[in-house]
Amino acid sequence: MIQKIQAWDARVILYINQHFKHKFLDYFFIGVTYLGSEVFALGFILALAILPGSAIDSFSLYAAAALVLASLTVGILKNTIKRPRPFVSLYQLKSLKIGIDEYSFPSGHTTAAFCLAVTSALVTRGHMASGVYLFLALLVALSRVYLGVHYPSDVLAGGFIGSFYAVFIHMIQEVIQYV
Repeated sequence: MIQKIQAWDARVILYINQHFKHKFLDYFFIGVTYLGSEVFALGFILALAILPGSAIDSFSLYAAAALVLASLTVGILKNTIKRPRPFVSLYQLKSLKIGIDEYSFPSGHTTAAFCLAVTSALVTRGHMASGVYLFLALLVALSRVYLGVHYPSDVLAGGFIGSFYAVFIHMIQEVIQYV
């Protein structure tokens, strides 16, 4: 099963790398990928934390809690699984090595992006902004594959982890609110 996933990962990333590479997309995805960086995530949370309003204050607290748990999970998985980056394993891959640490699985940028996006979408439920947050997180995930620093399964796992912790903390928030 693992071998089939790895083979699929290699086919998809190489297809994207060989058929969609363009200078404009290189710059676009370099910019987009920073929306999943820890610096952006922490800056976003801190910026909202200093704005007045109880809804924003609690959002910042819960977003930070979800992000910390998600980041810890990613760190543990990366250092346990130790999956090499695609550009290490696939010699024909043209990679833009930006925003990387040593290991590939799961994607920390995608985890952070989905953690913030799902947390934000849960706060703005039913508003058009919810879809925008999720679309931006999806672009971060795509950027990581496009740039050649993550396999598709890395970003799928990162999206799941970030979304899981956002929903988990939201459920805890709902329970606390009613107690």
